[in-house]
Amino acid sequence: MNMSVESGVIESLENGWAYVLTRRKGACEGCGHRGHCHIVPGMDQARVKAKNAAEARVGDRVQFRLSSKTRLKGLFVMYIFPVLGLLVGAFSADTLSELLGLNRNLGLVVFTILGLALAVLLARLVGSRMESSQQLVPVVFRILQRAKPSQPTSR
Repeated sequence: MNMSVESGVIESLENGWAYVLTRRKGACEGCGHRGHCHIVPGMDQARVKAKNAAEARVGDRVQFRLSSKTRLKGLFVMYIFPVLGLLVGAFSADTLSELLGLNRNLGLVVFTILGLALAVLLARLVGSRMESSQQLVPVVFRILQRAKPSQPTSR
C-alpha cells in the first residue's frame, strides 16, 4: 500500500500522541486529515497530532505517515460528495418540482441547495466515522534523529 510520508520534529507528547511540527504544504488546505493539523500562526508550519508508535521523545526528528488510499478516500468524501449532491439536486429538480407543484426555477434552487446540504451532511458523517475508526490518523513510525539530551547549566 502506498503511504504518504512526512517528517517533522516532536514538539510535545500527550497520552500516546505526538504533536509534530512539520512544514505546511499547499495541499494542506484541502486535506481530509486537517482535523489532526493546526496551522502555526505566522509560520509556514503545521502542528500535526499523530499516534506515537515509534515512542519518540520531545525534540526528536521523526517521520509520520498516512496511507495514500485513506488520503484519497478523504479527498473523495470531501470534494466529490458535495459535487454529486449538487448534480443530483439539480437534475432531479424538474421532476420533483412538477410532482410538488413548484415553480421550475424555485424548484431548481431549492433542490440544488437541498442536494448540496444532504451531501455535505453525508460527507461529515462518513468523515466522522473514518476519524472515529482512526482511519484518518497519522502515525509516527520512525525516529530519524534523537534529540540531544539537555545538559545541565553550571552557575
